[in-house]
Amino acid sequence: MSGQTTAIVTSSERSAPVGLATLVTERLDGVLQAAFAQTSSMEGMDPREAILAYGSRVIVVELDQHGAFSIIERFAAERPTTPCLMIGDELPTPAVRAILRLHNSDVISSSATDDEVIDAVTRLNEARLQEADVPPSGPCWVFTGAVGGAGATTLAIEAAGVLASAEEAGSVCLIDLNITDGMIAAYLDGKPKLDLASLSEAPERLDQTLLNAYCWQHELGVTLISAPRDPEAHELTRKDAILRLLDVACATYDHVLVDMPRQRLPWTKPVLSGADEVLVVSEFTVPSLRAAAEMALDIDRLRTADAPAKLLVNRMGTERRAFSVSEVEKGVGRSIDMIVRSDWKAARAAVNLGVPVASVRAKSPLVKDTMQLVRTLQPELALQKRRKAS
Repeated sequence: MSGQTTAIVTSSERSAPVGLATLVTERLDGVLQAAFAQTSSMEGMDPREAILAYGSRVIVVELDQHGAFSIIERFAAERPTTPCLMIGDELPTPAVRAILRLHNSDVISSSATDDEVIDAVTRLNEARLQEADVPPSGPCWVFTGAVGGAGATTLAIEAAGVLASAEEAGSVCLIDLNITDGMIAAYLDGKPKLDLASLSEAPERLDQTLLNAYCWQHELGVTLISAPRDPEAHELTRKDAILRLLDVACATYDHVLVDMPRQRLPWTKPVLSGADEVLVVSEFTVPSLRAAAEMALDIDRLRTADAPAKLLVNRMGTERRAFSVSEVEKGVGRSIDMIVRSDWKAARAAVNLGVPVASVRAKSPLVKDTMQLVRTLQPELALQKRRKAS
């Protein structure tokens, strides 16, 4: 493929955000990552894993790459609405048959310029949005604690509450992937309705209608998806079930927030690599910050260079500290992206009442810092309290 290009346009300058999943050469992968903010590689993935992880994205495949035909055939058979761009000069029979089955596809020559590839991707995405007549999926943010008790669950709840107060009711979904011992349902006095056993038996059956059966709605407008606590859940839950759950949720809700366990599970890598933002939550202690910096570095290896994990320090106190933030950053070799101040009394009252901290103490420093966190992640969002219907 030609390396000639006149201008690479970032996805923020396009008419609509584009999420990509690619099976291409390293050089073209770099071009696409520079042009579109959310780009993930399908290299090494089996077709079933690829379709569950990236079925809602635009697919770009160079036909001479190993496994290309298998992936295209699987998408054509099971997810024909997925936009697919195939790059190659000779189309064998499997590729031709896939084109006939796909609703939205294009083929360009391997000699196409970088700009021609980018324009083809943009056209496929715009055609998808026009056909569906729906806006692109909203962001997916993952919260994970570097150590136990760092407060990732609390921050995920607070961020969801902030978003729900600014958006239409029912547009924010909070998913607890701590499937053995998740606490979000307990914190919000909610009902864990996710049936992981049934989902794992036939994940391909999950659609938006069935997803509703797994949801519990908080009065403040946040939809919760969580499973009953089960110490055997990891052994009973299939990787493709978790990926399918997230796939359908992201297609259904404007904002999806995920409370993620810190231990590595079979589905950890695709979730961390596919999320729009990953926030590693730490306390302001040397052991916790060292663990957070190491975890963030591991996550960075899964993500694109322009979408690194963010290091968030939670429960920052006002007492005199033995060391400064800059000293800690130098010591752990990583910048602290955000700080959330502590408000232990308000947080304790909130979990006892089953509500976000903002409902207990609207002017809490924890609430103010969480609002700033949401603004940082999504600057265009107007954080105003939604007017309640009279």
